[in-house]
Amino acid sequence: MDFTVSSESIQGLRSNNEDAIKCIKSDGLFLALVADGMGGHASGEVASIESIKTIEKEIFSQGPFLDGSEAGDTALIQNGYMSANANLLNMGRDNPKLCNMGTTMVGLFCRDESSNVLISNLGDSRCYVLDQGKLSLITADHSFAHALYIAGTITLAQVAKHPFRHRIYKYLGSKDLRGGPDVFVHHLSLGQRYLICSDGLSGSVEDDEIEKYLLKEPMDGLAAKLCQVALKNGSTDNISAIVIEISART
Repeated sequence: MDFTVSSESIQGLRSNNEDAIKCIKSDGLFLALVADGMGGHASGEVASIESIKTIEKEIFSQGPFLDGSEAGDTALIQNGYMSANANLLNMGRDNPKLCNMGTTMVGLFCRDESSNVLISNLGDSRCYVLDQGKLSLITADHSFAHALYIAGTITLAQVAKHPFRHRIYKYLGSKDLRGGPDVFVHHLSLGQRYLICSDGLSGSVEDDEIEKYLLKEPMDGLAAKLCQVALKNGSTDNISAIVIEISART
């Protein structure tokens, strides 16, 4: 399998961009990350950038030497997230201006020749997949609104409008991150398109509209188009997206 990537991160209507994105392919490993920083002004931006740096370092310093098993790679990803969490807490203790900063995170990880991809997330940044013309959401938001849906208190349609949809209970920078991130195993197949994005996009673009763009638009500039759709639809947040298309290696 091979990967074609389209990525974009825009400031939107905010005073600065607290999102951060990164795609890396090295030593037979592929990693894509989208982080949505919290904490206001510089601290949110620091949280997202530093967390991506920590996770990237953890995975690419250790990943090439592991056996590539699903359990081993899941632990590798979880350890990367936990290291990033500890780093943010340490930075906050050392610098009062960075106290209480945090970030959501969603990631996609795969090895060369692997038939599966590992999707990880904390918070309300999401991963979707378009497979055989049908869009599906892989991740589950760690928001209070989504927890109410899981408990059967509200419907999925009500989640999008609920006042607690942006109040998250799991994120990097948390003093209590028991369990770490969710990690989902998803089978790769030719023609799939994965979208990882911040809630600046998913909160403003309906699933059927995301599906339409992933289904019909060429990869060149696709992430930028999705970000502009979110902006046109009224998103007031930073907006970030990475689209990954699965193709045959030539």
